[in-house]
Amino acid sequence: MVVYEAVLDQQKLSKIGLGCGVFSGAYGPISHKDIVGVIRTAFSNGVNMVDTSPYYNNSEIKLGEALLELKAEFPRSTYRISTKIGRYGYHKSDFDYSAERVVSSIEESMRRLHTDYLDSVLCHDVEFVDMTQIIEVTLPKLFELKQNGIVRQVGISGYPLDVLLRIAQKQYERGYPIDICLSYCNFNLHCQRLPEYIPLLRAAGVKTIIAASPLSMGLLQQDEPPDWHPANSELKKAVLKCKALIRLFMSSKNNDISLEKIAESFAFSLNNVDLHLVGAKSSAEMTCALETYKQAQQLQLASGGTYLDKDIQKIYEQIRHILQPFKNYTWPSPPSDA
Repeated sequence: MVVYEAVLDQQKLSKIGLGCGVFSGAYGPISHKDIVGVIRTAFSNGVNMVDTSPYYNNSEIKLGEALLELKAEFPRSTYRISTKIGRYGYHKSDFDYSAERVVSSIEESMRRLHTDYLDSVLCHDVEFVDMTQIIEVTLPKLFELKQNGIVRQVGISGYPLDVLLRIAQKQYERGYPIDICLSYCNFNLHCQRLPEYIPLLRAAGVKTIIAASPLSMGLLQQDEPPDWHPANSELKKAVLKCKALIRLFMSSKNNDISLEKIAESFAFSLNNVDLHLVGAKSSAEMTCALETYKQAQQLQLASGGTYLDKDIQKIYEQIRHILQPFKNYTWPSPPSDA
């Protein structure tokens, strides 16, 4: 079901990756059985990349336990593990990008994940710390570990695209281009800022660009978003209007449509990124995301494509109109209370 295109270390990378932040419980409770089911469904359908972080509570531990249980079905060589370093809490004081912490963090992650190497390690939320430290201290240590084979790919992650681009450009100038850049919440129904940065990141030598959180960290789901979501009240009110439209449509039509499906169909149709990262709390959610990706390749909504069903197309157009004023809106990161 999943189409393979980008190449990472001679192994083709799936176009959909499994974001394991949901395993932390931040988006609702999830059991070990559910996690095993999600991973089995993902891997069985061609997904070969999982993404986690020490910051996601005990996500690394839960992911590691599930991967260990699935070892006979899916050997370590059949999938990619991506984790992060640098962020260990909400506040700036919880960040540690020192060379010593880079090493100890990677060692801890490998123990939790039951592996002796990591396919990729990303500097987590780079906008929270001094860029000079990342470039002069953190990244050199990561590239040293890459040379030693402990880390296969080195990357950065964060929210402000201009910060990600500046780091990528500086690394390119130094002769050590970034392998991976992960951007989240920058291409979805309410924000379309990522595409203009893609050619700039490519020019800076970035090999793999990841678009994460097609549902904007739960904002674009039919249920209530997490209390901690950083969007302003105006955007949240606009999303509520979209949800009301969907409910009204569902009450009058016998059609299986949701804000999640429309949001993922739009986000997954951005084809010039290498991987879309999506979370799932159940096998059913994972299956739905995979099916939606396949549908998105047919619809190509981000390129002006349309739904065949005229009623759904009308709802989609209304949603785009409601959210249009926010297409370049971003919330502050770091937040003022960090």
